[in-house]
Amino acid sequence: MQHIITPVCLVLCLALLVTGFALLAIDAPQVDMRLHRARLSGDTTYRDMLEADLEKRIWMRRALIGGLFLAAVALGVAAFYGSSGTRP
Repeated sequence: MQHIITPVCLVLCLALLVTGFALLAIDAPQVDMRLHRARLSGDTTYRDMLEADLEKRIWMRRALIGGLFLAAVALGVAAFYGSSGTRP
């Protein structure tokens, strides 16, 4: 069973790294026209709601990218730790 788990961990590690770098290549969430309109009209309640939503989307993106890289590191370490055992 260990002969199967190590390559699967390495393949998943590579897939997570590719996904993480692909998300880094995509631009972060930007300010949209609704927020600009709320700023110009002076609607502070709507503006605050849209700014909080933007901050949440930015934070969630950072957390997702960080989680992908942490999971890739964990799978890579697990794969190399599992492959260093003695073979019969």
